[in-house]
Amino acid sequence: MIQVVENCLQLRGRLVHHYALLEDDGITLIDGGFLSNTPAKTAALLESAGRSLSEVKQIIITHGHIDHTLHIAELQQRTGALVLAPLLDRNHIEGNYPYRGLSRVCGALEKTARSLFRYEIPRVDQWLSPDDTLPFWNGLEVVSLPGHTLGHVGFYSSVHEILFAGDLFSNFHYHPKPPPRIFNVDTTLITESIERANALPLAGGVLLNHCHSGTPLDHRNDLRRIALRIRRPATYLNK
Repeated sequence: MIQVVENCLQLRGRLVHHYALLEDDGITLIDGGFLSNTPAKTAALLESAGRSLSEVKQIIITHGHIDHTLHIAELQQRTGALVLAPLLDRNHIEGNYPYRGLSRVCGALEKTARSLFRYEIPRVDQWLSPDDTLPFWNGLEVVSLPGHTLGHVGFYSSVHEILFAGDLFSNFHYHPKPPPRIFNVDTTLITESIERANALPLAGGVLLNHCHSGTPLDHRNDLRRIALRIRRPATYLNK
């Protein structure tokens, strides 16, 4: 676990991380963890920070892939938290998205994981649309960042000038790159999403779900690098 900025914890897993936004009247989780980041581990990490899983009031979801939603139903049962998710990703969350082309590989992996881990579809209390504003953590704007999934969103704090960018890109071992083509429903949209994210005021930085333990400003600088690279004659997104 890392306190990446004040009142924001990165709950680190082996492959996927999720976030806890801390306020006096409760906690907002961004996504729900995967594999080793079980609800029990999330509870233990919050306790080590002097907080409690019982304080989780809402869980907001960046997109519907199972590595972000696997534990949501159990977290919801244990906490009574509201779940908010992008409407365009409803089929992903419910496990019936019609994958096509190369992304059928992702669909097959998702189907296997749902069976293997006994995935339970969470109850979504509020479906989100782009440009919605949420009252959590002094205000979070829902930013449309499609490509990885059609409904993929980020959550932008204008107060902190931080973007929770979900899977817009990954940044393991200081090698930032967009998600592999097999995991994207429309790779052509990722270029636009990267440009949209890069144009935001991001003095506070960028936070990702698949990344090294660097600072939000490290990831912000790497987003800028990716945006510059994709403006060149395009082979970058095809790697």
